[in-house]
Amino acid sequence: MVRSKSDGKSRAWPIILMLMLAAGAVALLILFFPRLEGKAPVVAFSDFNPAIGTSSSFTVSVSDDKSGLRHVWMALLVDGREVVLADESYTAPVSEKDFNLTIEPGAMDLPDGPALLRISVTDNAARNWLKGNLTYLEQAVTIDTRKPDVSVISRQHYVNQGGAGLVVYRVAEPGTTHGVLVGDNFFPGHQGVFSDKTLCLALFAVDHRQGKDTPLLVSATDAAGNTAKTGFYYLIKPKTFPKDVLTISDTFLNLKMPEFDLPEEPASLLDKFVTINSAERKRNVEKIVSLCRTSDSALHWKGDFIRLPNAAPRAGFADQREYVYNGKTVSHSVHMGIDLASLANAEVPAANAGRVVFADWIGIFGKTVVIDHGCGLFSMYSHLSTMDVTPGKMVERGTPIGRTGMTGMAAGDHLHFGMMVHGTFVNPLEWWDAAWITNNITSKIEAVADLPRL
Repeated sequence: MVRSKSDGKSRAWPIILMLMLAAGAVALLILFFPRLEGKAPVVAFSDFNPAIGTSSSFTVSVSDDKSGLRHVWMALLVDGREVVLADESYTAPVSEKDFNLTIEPGAMDLPDGPALLRISVTDNAARNWLKGNLTYLEQAVTIDTRKPDVSVISRQHYVNQGGAGLVVYRVAEPGTTHGVLVGDNFFPGHQGVFSDKTLCLALFAVDHRQGKDTPLLVSATDAAGNTAKTGFYYLIKPKTFPKDVLTISDTFLNLKMPEFDLPEEPASLLDKFVTINSAERKRNVEKIVSLCRTSDSALHWKGDFIRLPNAAPRAGFADQREYVYNGKTVSHSVHMGIDLASLANAEVPAANAGRVVFADWIGIFGKTVVIDHGCGLFSMYSHLSTMDVTPGKMVERGTPIGRTGMTGMAAGDHLHFGMMVHGTFVNPLEWWDAAWITNNITSKIEAVADLPRL
């Protein structure tokens, strides 16, 4: 039996068709399979604050690195009303998109109170009957456009230029950041000293460079960014600070400069001194300021502060120092403490009770101990030969903390004693004066009846 060519062709067609269908199915699967991915779009927030004030801005970033974004919708549900913030669909592939949102309740006629931020994002995946993968989230927010209620309790605040003061005030709204503004300098207030948790106190300082016209205000900012400021009665007494000329000798340079290491060694010992007295001093002061940024919300101290016994003052607070070498002025600085000289290696007492926050070497100040006395008040003891305390240790008034020396850039054995209010140096003479403390600090605290007398 002889087969015809047409019979062979007719039998081959089904096979060819099946192969074509299979190839098409594979091609379709290759093209379609990626769209079967099940990874949902990603939603991320930047600068988001769930407390919304008079104008709150934040960024919502959405992305899908598989099939791309299809639809993004965002809305705010407030008091049963839905306010659409974003509603976008994409025909061309979009893998990521940032939405910079600004919510202004006043312009949007939104009342204060709880609200709900809703976000829905779908991608181009073939999942869910071609509807795509869905990311849906709800974020509770609170609309608050009212300023905090702040009222000053203490009266008549007399402050010296380069000195300290205290204000007692009330902040009714919890969760606020509050304190005293002295010009551009902010001094945080503290709660917890009084049994009434709405009562706050703030120690503040007028920098030695700030004059009698420096504005003083109590400021409070709530979680939504609403800020209230209120003034209070005060008088800044202007002060002038003495000038002092110090002669730099070769003996001093040969004695002290080898103790300091710099990234690049200057050409001469004099150049090294000038660098240390400027750039190194600046870094060292910044270190001290950083140690005073946080403080215990408790008054550890009581009464006047002790000065080094049987010691004579050798340099005053805020002395304007001019350094002269071979008859030529080579450098300047401001002396932010009081130098006290006694016997060599004299025992140094803690000026008052507090918690040791630092006991180590600080550049030009040498071996240094810093004590937190609470509510932003710190004392500093420098150029020590020995340190007998460690960070974290609580000390009582008069506890020995070390001995005097000449570490750092000290030409002779003495104690450099400083007082700081949240990192601003103030005149220690005030804190050695029991009458000044009573009139300017403790009387204002004791006027609040629920605090035991200090």
